[in-house]
Amino acid sequence: MDFPEIIRWIFAGLTLLAAAGLVRELRRLRRTEPAARPARRWDVADQCAGLVTAVGGALDSIYLFGAGLALSGVVLGAKACRAALAHRRRRTADRAGA
Repeated sequence: MDFPEIIRWIFAGLTLLAAAGLVRELRRLRRTEPAARPARRWDVADQCAGLVTAVGGALDSIYLFGAGLALSGVVLGAKACRAALAHRRRRTADRAGA
């Protein structure tokens, strides 16, 4: 992969932002009550995937960049499934209560 130099600097800046976001999510995970921790863990995994993608772009590594994109796809798919299941549970609970 051959990114232009300016794009690599942009990815380096995104790496710093992703690292700061990961620290923020880890702090939120520590403060969260046990019932909400699985959702926060997916948020941490999302930040990790973004960090791997940004590092891959900054280092011009196709393997890290591709791994980060693949990890992002898996995490976003899992979060979408969780949201769909939660929506389905709410809908069935509303029907049972009505």
